[in-house]
Amino acid sequence: MFLGTADIRALECVQRIAMKTRQGYEGFVIEAHAHELKDGGFSAECFIEEHDSAGVNVTQFYVPRTFATIDSALEAALEGGRQKIDTGFERGPIVGNG
Repeated sequence: MFLGTADIRALECVQRIAMKTRQGYEGFVIEAHAHELKDGGFSAECFIEEHDSAGVNVTQFYVPRTFATIDSALEAALEGGRQKIDTGFERGPIVGNG
């Protein structure tokens, strides 16, 4: 069975959507992303959004490990975002986890 260009684009779109989730938490929005690695497994990152009358401020965090499944990567990113919010975090476009 051959897939046309439109079919491939539709599959890529579904894959991207399946690899991202959003959750409200303590007045913030956490957006978790999982990325499939070429060697297998998944990496994860989260974006913490602060919404106010001036707009949206977004801070990005990388999760410093790899995961066997997409679900475990997304859950780890959400949990990492909740922990950052609970303990306070440095605001900025990209902040490394240490």
